[in-house]
Amino acid sequence: MQNISHYAIPIALVALIVYRRSKRSIGFQKLRPGRLKFRLVVFGLIGLLILSVGFMHPIHFIAYALGLGAGLLLGREAIRHTRFEQRVDGWYARTHIWVELTVLALFLGRIAYRIIAMMTTSAGTTTMNPNDPMQMTRDPWTAGIFFVIISYYMLYYGYLLREERKLEKAAVPAEVENPA
Repeated sequence: MQNISHYAIPIALVALIVYRRSKRSIGFQKLRPGRLKFRLVVFGLIGLLILSVGFMHPIHFIAYALGLGAGLLLGREAIRHTRFEQRVDGWYARTHIWVELTVLALFLGRIAYRIIAMMTTSAGTTTMNPNDPMQMTRDPWTAGIFFVIISYYMLYYGYLLREERKLEKAAVPAEVENPA
């Protein structure tokens, strides 16, 4: 039997990621253009990396396309339901709770599935190597769900950046007229 400490650190790390992701996904979030731009770049690079590795298994492009389409639909729905609120320290935005929960459930469900699959596969018959960066490309479901998340966040963050600029421009004249 393996030592429990082999699982404690990864489980604690996943719990921290889940906590931060859910805190960032649910409720009003402060619009920070720098962070939004950084996340757009990171998601874009991850998407390009996954796409470039996909040439090894061209059939996975179907999962990529389906994930991309589903993410764009979720992003469109999120944009339709986004609400903005101005507070003392800046603009805040939130989208529909069910869109937020759907994206979070996809993310968590896929992580849980991969962990369970790795733990239940016997050591002698496994083809899964968690240290292999190409492992993700062998499973079209994982890549497809990554594309759902990537396309959703890229569309939604791009929208938030555009709206934040409009909101800031609209707020400046009101402050100039009422300097008190």
